[in-house]
Amino acid sequence: MSRFLAQFFQQVGLLIMLSCCGATLVLAGELADTVVIRQSNMTDIKNEDYYFYHLLSLALSKTDSDQHKTTIKQLPYRLEDKRLRTEMMHGVVDVLWSPTSGEFEQQMLPVRISLLRDLNNYRLLLIRKNEQARFSSIRSIEDLRKLKGGMGSQWTDANIMEYNGLPLVHAVGYGKLFKMLAAKRFDYFSRGLYQIQSEVNFYPELELQIEQELMLSYPNEVYFFVNKNNAVLAKRLEKGLNIALEDGSFDELFNSIPRYRWGIELLKTHQRRVIELQSLPPDLPAVDDEE
Repeated sequence: MSRFLAQFFQQVGLLIMLSCCGATLVLAGELADTVVIRQSNMTDIKNEDYYFYHLLSLALSKTDSDQHKTTIKQLPYRLEDKRLRTEMMHGVVDVLWSPTSGEFEQQMLPVRISLLRDLNNYRLLLIRKNEQARFSSIRSIEDLRKLKGGMGSQWTDANIMEYNGLPLVHAVGYGKLFKMLAAKRFDYFSRGLYQIQSEVNFYPELELQIEQELMLSYPNEVYFFVNKNNAVLAKRLEKGLNIALEDGSFDELFNSIPRYRWGIELLKTHQRRVIELQSLPPDLPAVDDEE
């Protein structure tokens, strides 16, 4: 028997022995040296990336070994929406976070632990100041259909709103939507309950405000996603998040975000009229329009 074959069978035997003993395996691919994400803002607690970056770091740390610590590496450039998912499928990015959809779950592997609890299942409307009266008369989805919303053209939420017959003005990008609202290109900008409290002050010169009487509701879980071929990382993140849930460190991080605390308190105390939307059927593909 050649030396190569002898080493091969020796390694196979070791793997079988460790597997039978239930031992933790620390091999290439089991505990990766680095996990690559898009360029993210991990220092500003008001930025959306902050929480997801630190939650990812927490999940990885819970499954590190004493001999091996995984680091998070950021790309030197920012990816969004369809480009980000494409780079995930090509193996350039290891982990992304996103609201789920049937199409996304066909393209990528979801880690089915809700990262935002119930917060992303409810949305408030950002509107122009002094226009509250237009929304105070809305009592149903039929009333809301008389107005136009604004939304990123590649966002899952855009597909959900259009599926429910709500007219939308599309745009590629994020910051321009605030300016388009102020310029009266549309009437409202639907934002997650976990987002809007800080966003209303992003552009004070635009004179925007949070609408005071309405709330949209539909299931819209946010998950970590990994490449379809990286089940090892998916299982590791699932295990790490579950450990963090059990030991309280998940809640500790979640509750450290001021706008999340604001959203949870609003859910407990609000007297808003809730307009419930239907979720997308799982076999309905999302539309990736580009402008």
